[in-house]
Amino acid sequence: MSQEVPTVWIMGGPGSGKGTQAQKIQEQYGFKHIDPIALVEMEVETKSSAGQKIQKSLSDGNAIPLSQIVPLIEKQLMSHRGVLKGFVIDGYPADLEEAEILENGFGSPNLIIVLDLDQATGSTRSSSSRAPRPSLSMYIESSKAVLERYPQSVLKIDASQEPDTMFQEIKLNMDNIIKRHHKVEIAR
Repeated sequence: MSQEVPTVWIMGGPGSGKGTQAQKIQEQYGFKHIDPIALVEMEVETKSSAGQKIQKSLSDGNAIPLSQIVPLIEKQLMSHRGVLKGFVIDGYPADLEEAEILENGFGSPNLIIVLDLDQATGSTRSSSSRAPRPSLSMYIESSKAVLERYPQSVLKIDASQEPDTMFQEIKLNMDNIIKRHHKVEIAR
């Protein structure tokens, strides 16, 4: 899938507010909020052929690799083709391998929002994360390579702030992305 619309990745450890900020971006900018974990759960729930394979992997105690989730993301995006203003991937990538899978499937990110949260605050917040994802210390270590690969796209935000305060910082960057994308559209 070629990148015709802006792409945003939201990264952060458990309890950092990824889903909340992705939802705010969806509401403010009309971007499609892609929650890979929810897509997996939906496939399992509907007992689709992909869902049955995923369920077997989960039952065997295996994590679901992002490469198996990409077709589910593509299906979501294709169902919004023509009206898609952009999309935000919630909670991915966790490491460089996942970043490469996302980039190969959907193009380079226009913005990577990194929600920085200290371990003490993260552990007091309830996370609605349903599937196993890296702990905060594992996330911090594995995400370093991603941030080094895309330094021009990274926006680090102190995730101990109120969600609306965090979103004001995100909004400034999103507005710039929208303006740049609009200029490219006009130039075509």
